[in-house]
Amino acid sequence: MKPLKLLTYFLFFGLVGCQPKGSFVYQFPNTDQIQIDQVMVVIDYLNLRDDLGQYWDYDSYYHQKTLNKLLIQVDTELQHAGYPPTQSYLLSSGLLIKTDFPVEHYIKEQLQTELLYPPYSLAQQNISGELISQHQEFLGILVKYMATRRHIENDEISHRGMQMGYHFESMNLPNNTAILYMHINQSAVGIIKQFGTVLLSGAIASQADYGYLGVDLNSKKHASAFLVHKGSGQILWKNHSSRWSTDRPITDLLNFFPQNTNN
Repeated sequence: MKPLKLLTYFLFFGLVGCQPKGSFVYQFPNTDQIQIDQVMVVIDYLNLRDDLGQYWDYDSYYHQKTLNKLLIQVDTELQHAGYPPTQSYLLSSGLLIKTDFPVEHYIKEQLQTELLYPPYSLAQQNISGELISQHQEFLGILVKYMATRRHIENDEISHRGMQMGYHFESMNLPNNTAILYMHINQSAVGIIKQFGTVLLSGAIASQADYGYLGVDLNSKKHASAFLVHKGSGQILWKNHSSRWSTDRPITDLLNFFPQNTNN
């Protein structure tokens, strides 16, 4: 084999060997042993645009319309999977953005006089202000540390760290509650690169099982979803995608979502 061909050979197979393995989908192997009587839905969706002005643009009408559509789609899929109708939800835009990031406010593409500061919109049903703060913290942890982890079926190492543990103990919810978290950022790529979107929790970084730090999410559009059981703190399922968008079926993001077999 000639030297050039030999070098090409090792480069090719070396790169192939370095490719990420596994799937972004995680499934807890014993979901049939988890009792879930209600699901709380938390959706954070953001799609900022640039009109070459001083600030990025946020249209509250289209964001709220998309959030409402997502909630209806999610509720439908949850019921198809055997879960009860959604009674509690939190819909937000910019829940995980630092508070010093103002945007120009539009309603149906009509510029308003006031700037908006994150979260740019917030709508809730049967969720208290204290719970909103907790959801903000927990969603930040999930997106930063869990979203881009890859998992290999039947690999015990894949299950390490997929547990929120004591973080959920203080949440004032029945233990048989599950929370479906979704974080979707479809903003222009330049915007995603500009701001630091994720609020970090220092406490979790000291735990060995959570020492994994995911791929930088500030470089491209992405969507992540997580189903967490309150009583155990166990992440029952999660998925992450840099290809999914709100014009695609929600089932593509909720891939391999667990059935509720205990009702």
